[in-house]
Amino acid sequence: MGSGKNILVIEDDRDLVKSITIILESRNYRVRAAYNGKEGFAEIEKELPDMILLDIMMTTDTEGFELAYKLKNNPKYRAIPIVIMSSFLKKVRDEGPEKFQHVLGEDWPASHFFEKPIEPERLLSTVEKILEEEGD
Repeated sequence: MGSGKNILVIEDDRDLVKSITIILESRNYRVRAAYNGKEGFAEIEKELPDMILLDIMMTTDTEGFELAYKLKNNPKYRAIPIVIMSSFLKKVRDEGPEKFQHVLGEDWPASHFFEKPIEPERLLSTVEKILEEEGD
């Protein structure tokens, strides 16, 4: 199934990282973790992942977006599929879209978006689908 594909999880919730790691490792994916955008970028530079699972709100409300745009604007990293996992849309609904106009008007730099909480089977099927398409 996962055939040892390398997935980088960039998420500040350590319990969620553990859960995602267990889910993905059950399908033979190799999982690495980082807990903020700076650590995530360092991990990407160390070894290019086959996919990134990225939280949006970490040190700042838009840290994940900033990292994703940085990756998508660099030819070295542009091809890495990014799956955003966030409760960002809930925050936009709660606080109003005005605060987030600088990212809402942009083309989102991600393959897919999951609103938290994440359903394990849906996550697995999406990861598998994206990595199959990348392998073609």
